[in-house]
Amino acid sequence: MINPSLNAAVSRNSTPLVIGAIAAQVIGGSFAQMSPFVVAGLMDGMGLSERDAGIVTSIELFALALSAILVAPMLPWLSCRQVCLGAAALTLIAQGASIIAAGWTTLVALRALAGVGEGVLYALSLSIVASHATNPEKVFGYFQLVWALGSVPLFSAGGEITAAFAHRGIFALLCGVSLALAPLLFQIPDTPASDGTRYGPNGGITRPLVGATLLTAIVLYISVSAALYAFSTSFGARAGLDTAEVGYILTIATLVGLAGGAAATALNIRWGRALPISVFCLSYALVALALCLWQNSTVFVITLVLSVVLYYFSVPYLFGLAAAIDRSGRWAAAAGSAYLLGFAAGPILGGAVIKSAGYASLAVVSVGLMTITWALSMIVLSRGVAGRSTGPM
Repeated sequence: MINPSLNAAVSRNSTPLVIGAIAAQVIGGSFAQMSPFVVAGLMDGMGLSERDAGIVTSIELFALALSAILVAPMLPWLSCRQVCLGAAALTLIAQGASIIAAGWTTLVALRALAGVGEGVLYALSLSIVASHATNPEKVFGYFQLVWALGSVPLFSAGGEITAAFAHRGIFALLCGVSLALAPLLFQIPDTPASDGTRYGPNGGITRPLVGATLLTAIVLYISVSAALYAFSTSFGARAGLDTAEVGYILTIATLVGLAGGAAATALNIRWGRALPISVFCLSYALVALALCLWQNSTVFVITLVLSVVLYYFSVPYLFGLAAAIDRSGRWAAAAGSAYLLGFAAGPILGGAVIKSAGYASLAVVSVGLMTITWALSMIVLSRGVAGRSTGPM
């Protein structure tokens, strides 16, 4: 039973909440983070083409997104801890069973079930921060720092394990990560993500068009970044590098990528939101051109590292913008759904464009979508965003 009187304590003692939210975020997002190795493992272990491996990967990502969409409106009335624990249990069962799954149909069904649990965890991690944190951009910056630090060992292990055991190896690694982090979910309070008392009914922008415009921008931006990210092993192969080598490069990229998350956390909104968003949209378009058009190992390493830095820098601003237009946390959860939809669409987009028209066409599509993303983001900013403190969380 939910105890609303605990909400004040949650606001005063935010460290456990942030720790639990980070655990939910990592469990919910680890599959998306490790998707290049999932694609490579499916191609090696099951003999799939780039397109088919992208489709299989996207099934789980679409399940992630759909469950996040469906749970988002209900979060203000659900117990955060109970929902997280239930979702984590579903995720662990599906992940464990998928390691030993023998048939194609069974594997796809299990990964879809895992996606349901992961999507709920991911949506709640964003909603609870947006509704309880005074400065959500800063906390979302912490999220990216944790992702960057945690991805160092994950990418190193992921490349080796995938090369040795294909898809079963990478699924086992994902299951182990979820199992290790699950106890931290008990740090999440047994209260709703938002009870409607922290902010009044007019505490955020309620115009659906503004929110829909932002969600579209997030889907497009993440679709491009996910398409490039999911096929990073393919880009590496064109540059003469194998899967294990790409894994080590991603590890290095993640270490350097700490600068992106740290910059977002330190800068916050001191320079506003328009300038940072413009910078990462333009820069990502240039990265897409370099990755798709040059088959050189040095160019590949530099652009892959830069793409990771930009990713860790950009995500806090996108989620922070969602938190700013609606302080109840529901638009932030919806932004998580948009993020996941983009991650699900990315591998399909990349695989389809590469198969039908080649890597040069993927570069053109990526630049076009980044341009649209920037334009939509500027529209959201021009409609006005509710201010937030830049002080402590």
